[in-house]
Amino acid sequence: MKKLYFLLLATMAWGSALAQDNAFYFTDVALMPGTTTNIELCMRNTATDLTCLEAEIQLPEGLNVVLDEDGNPVATLYGNRTTAHEILTNVLDNGNLKLLISSIGGDLFSGEEGPLLSFCVEADEDAPTGEYQVETVGESLLVNISAEASYSVGVTGNVLITDDPTGIKTIDNGQLTTDDKIYNLAGQRVSKAKNGIFIRGGKKVLEK
Repeated sequence: MKKLYFLLLATMAWGSALAQDNAFYFTDVALMPGTTTNIELCMRNTATDLTCLEAEIQLPEGLNVVLDEDGNPVATLYGNRTTAHEILTNVLDNGNLKLLISSIGGDLFSGEEGPLLSFCVEADEDAPTGEYQVETVGESLLVNISAEASYSVGVTGNVLITDDPTGIKTIDNGQLTTDDKIYNLAGQRVSKAKNGIFIRGGKKVLEK
């Protein structure tokens, strides 16, 4: 009986560690009513190699997924992590974003940490200002190279809707280091700060 008990504890501990090392998360963003920005979906897969991700994402009231001219969600895979993968996206009747990232050949995601894709969102013209969360609904599916499934539950990211462009700053949710990341005053991440005011490490900086 004792052996069974300790085996159960060990299995639970292993499952918890696996879930922590195989997980995905969102970057934090800030934007003004009536504007758009991109939210990055990142994945940490240090426990085992992964090939597929499926998730349903719920946006706060006043924030909507941007659609292209064909009515499809605007989403972009990052080639450095998804060299052979494709993305299927859909906006459900309840406004949630449903996505599936997979490959026909079961190819692995490259690397062990970092963004997989970005999807574009827009704040309504009359969106109430404040701090909100974008979050997954239910269990998000992660599949490894052996076609074994694991699940990630309750993934959230922070969204700041503000009517003050000079007050936009990054929000630290404890999951993503922002010290070396650069954002413009619309809350969009940029690769390099050129002339103008930018947000670096949560502080405004003037680049000339």
